Amino acid sequence: MFAALLLAACGGGGGSSAPAAPAAPAISLQADCSGCGAVNSTTYSGSGVGTWSYKNSSNTDLTFNINIDGVSAGKQVTLAFSNGTTQTAVTTPSTGVLAAPLAEAQFAPADKASVGPVPSSLNAAQDAHDADHSARMAQNKAVVGQLRAMRANSTGQGPQPDATFASVLAPSFAPITTSAPANGSTRTWNDLGSGSTVTLYLTSVQSSCALPSGRNVVFWLDASSISGNLVTAADISAMSTAMCGTGAGFAQINTLLGDVWGAHKFPLDLIQDSPGLLQNINIAIVNAPPSAGWAGYFYSVNNFLKTSSPPNNANSNQALVFFINSNQVKSDRNYSISTLLHEATHMTNFYQRAVLRNTDHDTWLEETSAMMTEDIVVPTVLVGYNKIASYRLPGYLATGGGVSYINWPNLSTSNYNMGGAFGAYLNRKYGLAVYQGLVTNCADSITISGLSYGCLDNLIRSNGGTGFADDFAHFGAAIFSALPVATAPVNYGFPAKQTGSYTLQAIDVSTMRTLRPAVATPLNAGYTATTHSYQLDTVPVGKTSYTRNNVLVPANTTLLLTIQ
Repeated sequence: MFAALLLAACGGGGGSSAPAAPAAPAISLQADCSGCGAVNSTTYSGSGVGTWSYKNSSNTDLTFNINIDGVSAGKQVTLAFSNGTTQTAVTTPSTGVLAAPLAEAQFAPADKASVGPVPSSLNAAQDAHDADHSARMAQNKAVVGQLRAMRANSTGQGPQPDATFASVLAPSFAPITTSAPANGSTRTWNDLGSGSTVTLYLTSVQSSCALPSGRNVVFWLDASSISGNLVTAADISAMSTAMCGTGAGFAQINTLLGDVWGAHKFPLDLIQDSPGLLQNINIAIVNAPPSAGWAGYFYSVNNFLKTSSPPNNANSNQALVFFINSNQVKSDRNYSISTLLHEATHMTNFYQRAVLRNTDHDTWLEETSAMMTEDIVVPTVLVGYNKIASYRLPGYLATGGGVSYINWPNLSTSNYNMGGAFGAYLNRKYGLAVYQGLVTNCADSITISGLSYGCLDNLIRSNGGTGFADDFAHFGAAIFSALPVATAPVNYGFPAKQTGSYTLQAIDVSTMRTLRPAVATPLNAGYTATTHSYQLDTVPVGKTSYTRNNVLVPANTTLLLTIQ
C-alpha cells in the first residue's frame, strides 16, 4: 500500500524520464498521538482512537491523497481543517473524492448517545441574551476609548501606562459610597442597557454581605420583582451564599484576577475608593421587559462620574453596579449566578487592564476570559452546574463549524459558544495559567486592533504550548471528532484537570455527538481567519483501508485526521 499522503504533483509521481524536473516535496501524515491507534503514518491498529496530523505551514495550497491501512467496516473518520491564522485563506479546504462509497449510516446506532434536553444556547432566548451582551461589549469598548483619550489629554504624549502619568490634584469631593446601606433603604438606578434610552428603577435593599476585600455586596430589588414573586428571599439568600464570604464567587475572582476597583490616576473622571471607605458592589435586580433582551450586564460607564469631561456621562450611576433581570432569576437562578460572575470578570478586567495597565482585549478574548470564569469558579459555588459544559460546548458542536473566532460580530451566539468552548479547552490544558495571564501577562493594546491574537499566542507559548494555531486546531478536532473523554489522546479532549485548588470537570463531547451536523457548515463567506471545517466518513463493509484522493489543504492550514 502506498504512503499515507502523496503529493498530487504534475507528472504523476516524477519518474526518472524527467531528470530536469525538481522532485516533489515528500510530505506525509504524522501520527499525532502516542500509544494510541495510530501505529505509524500509514497504519491504524484496528481499535481505539488514532490521530494523524498535517500542518501546511507554507504559503502554497497543497493537494494530495490520503491512505490509511488497518481500518474495518463502521470505523468513524473525521478530517478536521483549521485556519488558525489572522487572515482569510485564498482558497477553502476540499475533501476531494472518497475512493469507496460511504456506508449507508453516518454513525452506528451504538454510537448515538443522549444529551438530554437541547441546550438553551440553541434557542431564541439564549440568542437574545448573547446578542444583547455583544452590544453591551461594544458599549464598553467605546468607554475604553474614552479612557484612552483622557490618558492622551493628561500626558500630552498619547496613551501611556499609569506609571508614567503626571500627578494630578486629589479630588475635593467625598467618595460616592461609604458603607452598606440598611435593609429597606431605597435608590433609583438608571438602566442604561438599551443604548441611549434610560429606564429608571426604584429599588430597595434586600440584603448585604461583606467580602474579604473589605467591600460590601448590596442586593437591590425593584417593587414589581417583589410583588410579582419573580425573586424570592430564597433567591437572594442563594445569590448571597454564592457571591459573598471567604471562598465564594467574588472572593475567588479577587484572588485569581485582582480586585474589581482600587486606586487610579483619574480622580476627576472616575469614582474612587478612599481609606476605609471602599466602593460597594451593587447588584440591581430589576423586572426588565422582554424587549430588553438581557439576562444581566456590566456597563463601565457607571464607573465614571457624572461630571467627567470628556465625556459627559450624565446618566452614570456613579457606582460599581451589575444589572440582573429578575425574570431570568425566576427562570433559572443558577444561570443568573453564572451570568453575574461572568460580568464580574468584565468589571475586574476593566479596572485591572483598562484603568491600571492601559490594555484592553479584543471582544473575542474579553468574552472568552469571562466564560473561563464560568468554567473555573462557578462550579465551586454551584456544585454540578457548568454553563460552559452544558450550553457552550454543545452549542459550538451544533454550529457545524464555519465560525470565525476573532471576527466577533454582534448577534453572535455562535461566537459565544465557540469562545466558551475554547476557553474550557485552554483551562484543561494549561490550568489557571492562561486564565490568570490574560490579566497580568497579555500584551495586547487598546490602541491597535488585533493584538489580542498575539497576546494569547505568546501566552500559550510561554506556558509550554506551540502557539495559538496548534491549540486552535486540536480544539476543533476535539469538538468535531466527538471523541470519548476516556479514550481521547492528549490534546484531543476535555479531561478532568487539577489546577491549584480547583478540579475542573471532564467534559465528554461524545455524549453530544447527535448535535453535530453530518455535513459541515458551508464556508460561503470564505475560509476566514480562525475557522474550523470538517468531513465525516464511515468505512464501508469490506474495506480495510481508508482512501481519499485530491484532498486540498490551503496554505497555513492544519489538517487533523481521527479514526475511532
